[in-house]
Amino acid sequence: MNVRLLSKHFPQLAELPEKEQAAILQQAHERAYAPERKLTHWRGNIISLVWICAVSLFIALVAGPALGLGRPVTGGIIMVVVLPIFMVLRHRQYVAQLRPEVDAILARTRD
Repeated sequence: MNVRLLSKHFPQLAELPEKEQAAILQQAHERAYAPERKLTHWRGNIISLVWICAVSLFIALVAGPALGLGRPVTGGIIMVVVLPIFMVLRHRQYVAQLRPEVDAILARTRD
């Protein structure tokens, strides 16, 4: 886990030392991805998979031919546009799942 990259999403950790930030983020990750939440994460992953497949198939089978694009160009659009957007959205979801856990850990440590 890259603490420097993740800590920019959590400004409330800025005043803490890097080792403490890493410990809090690791603990938040363990709590957010606990075994009792496994089905929720599987559901989210399956929904994401369906969406990326649907968008990619739409571009490959409908939008590409409708715009007169060749197969390599359509594949390039999927790789250059769709996949990076998917990765950014998944990262935002990851940060959103960590945020309540980080806040709970910080609230507990400040008490």
